[in-house]
Amino acid sequence: MAFSNPLLLFGLFAILVPIIIHLFNFRRYKTVYFSNVKMLEDIKKKTKREQTIQQLVVLALRILGIAALVLAFAQPFIPDKGQKNKHGNLITVFLDNSHSMEANSENSALLYEAIDAAKSIVNAFDFSDDFVLTTHDFSGEESHILNRDQMLELLDKVQISPNSRSFEDIIAFEKNTALNSQKSNIIHYYISDFQKNGFNPAKLPTDSTASTFLIPMPIEERNNVSIDSCWFLSPVFKIGNQVTLMARIHNYGDKDLNMLPVKMYVNDKQKAMAAIDLRAGDYMDCRMTYSIDETGTQCALLVIEDAPITFDDKLYFTYNVTDNSNIIAIQDKENNRFLQSLYGKDSVFNYQTMPYTQVNYTQLKNCDVAVMSEVPKLSSGLADELSKFVKSGGTLLVLPAKEMDKSWNQFLGSLGAGTYGSLVKKELKCSHINTESIYFKGALDNQHEQLDMPVTLQHYEIGNGGSQGSEIVMLLENGASMLTVYPVEKGKVILSAVAMNDEFGNTHRHALGFVALHNIGIMSAIQDKLYNVIGADQMQTIPLRSATGDGSITLKARNSKTEFIPEQRSLGNETALYFHDQVQESGFYDIVKDGAVIGTLAFNQDRKESDLSCYDESDLKKMAKASGDNVDVIRADTKDIAKSVTEKLNGKPLWMYFLILALLCFLAEIAVLRFWGKPREIRD
Repeated sequence: MAFSNPLLLFGLFAILVPIIIHLFNFRRYKTVYFSNVKMLEDIKKKTKREQTIQQLVVLALRILGIAALVLAFAQPFIPDKGQKNKHGNLITVFLDNSHSMEANSENSALLYEAIDAAKSIVNAFDFSDDFVLTTHDFSGEESHILNRDQMLELLDKVQISPNSRSFEDIIAFEKNTALNSQKSNIIHYYISDFQKNGFNPAKLPTDSTASTFLIPMPIEERNNVSIDSCWFLSPVFKIGNQVTLMARIHNYGDKDLNMLPVKMYVNDKQKAMAAIDLRAGDYMDCRMTYSIDETGTQCALLVIEDAPITFDDKLYFTYNVTDNSNIIAIQDKENNRFLQSLYGKDSVFNYQTMPYTQVNYTQLKNCDVAVMSEVPKLSSGLADELSKFVKSGGTLLVLPAKEMDKSWNQFLGSLGAGTYGSLVKKELKCSHINTESIYFKGALDNQHEQLDMPVTLQHYEIGNGGSQGSEIVMLLENGASMLTVYPVEKGKVILSAVAMNDEFGNTHRHALGFVALHNIGIMSAIQDKLYNVIGADQMQTIPLRSATGDGSITLKARNSKTEFIPEQRSLGNETALYFHDQVQESGFYDIVKDGAVIGTLAFNQDRKESDLSCYDESDLKKMAKASGDNVDVIRADTKDIAKSVTEKLNGKPLWMYFLILALLCFLAEIAVLRFWGKPREIRD
């Protein structure tokens, strides 16, 4: 048997008090003479021996009662095997405050019950102990060692967080904070719903000298519907075009849903609506089609209605609608009249030309497509600017010259794109067109009919290069590539095996050649990022032209008073904005510079909290057993969690039994004094 408060055992000296009282309270008997002996018949008969026994019994009861009371306050217990409790504990508490904790338990929201459980744990320890609180916020207050009062005060401030940290990051943050404590006896508590997509038992603390307790919060109902993501079938937006949006709706619950309404708003105007049926545990890609009737940044919103978890019922996203694409043709000597006819006479394009010896790099940064038409060589300066242009999202179309020096292949090789080989002077037909490519998809009505293909008189061989994910758009009948696309970071390099002149054949006059090059100009405005995920996406780039001017860029929330200045860096043709967890709410954030709005970004909460599949108590017990003797599970619905914590930590408590013994002793003392020696009649 051991004691939680052994210093209180000094209270056993209190048993000296009844002993001293007993020693100095002996009654001395006197002889009394009576003239009439008959008067003694009604007197109680009590011998000296009987009174002594009574006093000794009372003394023993008092001593036993005081000793039992002192032992009760010393909190005796039978220690468990491997018990490590000692004075000076460091108690770390992880309190899950992610969006999944909005779900209901039997009595209230999980978060409130988790906070109550954490308070019960804290109150089970001494003021001399150190405390660490960790949530998904990773706030400054959580990076310090706390005393008991500070811990309780901080627990009152915990609210649902938009962040969803990995269990590995939580352990690392907690460990960093714990290093500031001098206490050697560490006890970890993890209060969570233990979602399967977030909790990794392999990352539990492995220190054999520390105790780890898992406290699962049981969810009463696991039904939840979420808008997981969205995307456009066509990634290019032009005014007057009809576009199709796909939205993935996921039913994470165990009940089928019928006619769930899904609404779409663009700039606060409802554009589309659908009603879908969803089976339990399944998802559906909902299709919405509408026409674009405005230019500029479009702020769109998808909405469903679902309770009690609502953070994933809205999905914010933005996309830009432009009037035209900016195309610059960098050429050898004379303007190519075929390029002029293709791009210069179409109102969809802003087209300009410049000789390769006099390139305006400022205009190059602001264009969408750079066409290198029959340029024989590249200067180091031009190659460097073209590299920045492509990597920051630009499209580079190369139409080869009849003679090209090694600077071209050095440049293309540095980007990981294909390289030009020898010039093959042989008449060949185009044998295959990739109709699934964005440059041809939807352009050919009857794909099964025999098409009239363009003919080449000479062409360059194109090597594969090191770029991953290259796409052959047009293929010659000898198996050589005629038009190939190479992705390079955010942009792409498109290599043509032929130039746009009669010496290379009739591709520049052919309808299929026209379709490919025309769509290259249109598809240059592809937007691949519709929104950012809070906590996961910490950076987004904007075009350099949007960030020009003096002063800093500010992000300002539309649906709240949130406003902050993000970290800003210039990256070639773009400006990178770094958020550093400054965004906490879903919604639209205007990019403000010099008092003017130059763009809008959309932010949404991470959807991994939408899936309410959690490990139950039996699963956690198996994991705890596999993790070692220092990991255990405590039921969160225990009526007295503080008692449960103490038992897990100290073993079987005995103070209640000693308290009952003390009360019985005092009651027995009263009974002895009240009923022992009751008068009885003396008979002759």
